[in-house]
Amino acid sequence: MKYQGKGKVLRIYLNKYTHQEKDYLYEVIVKKAHAMGLAGAMVFHGTEGFGFCCPGCKTLNLGVAASVCQPLIAEFIDKEENINAFLPVVKQLMKKGGIVVFDADIDFDNF
Repeated sequence: MKYQGKGKVLRIYLNKYTHQEKDYLYEVIVKKAHAMGLAGAMVFHGTEGFGFCCPGCKTLNLGVAASVCQPLIAEFIDKEENINAFLPVVKQLMKKGGIVVFDADIDFDNF
């Protein structure tokens, strides 16, 4: 189904190695988003960063970790009501990190 219209993007900044029980937290959050029927998700592994989980994070060549903190962004897109329903789930799971929500003009083919 195609959707064009207003929506929201939920962007989460966190440490790749943060766990929720035995799983990586970002994997848990993506699975919950899928289970709740959100339209889309994407995870981006960062090269370098600071401020959301540690004083400084960096990845060396070929993915070799230079610190125990590896920056990561998980992004979710959907209609406003679905992002608003998902946001409390994310807030409950995250102990450290950053959450940003912003408006988006959506043009999605498999909505």
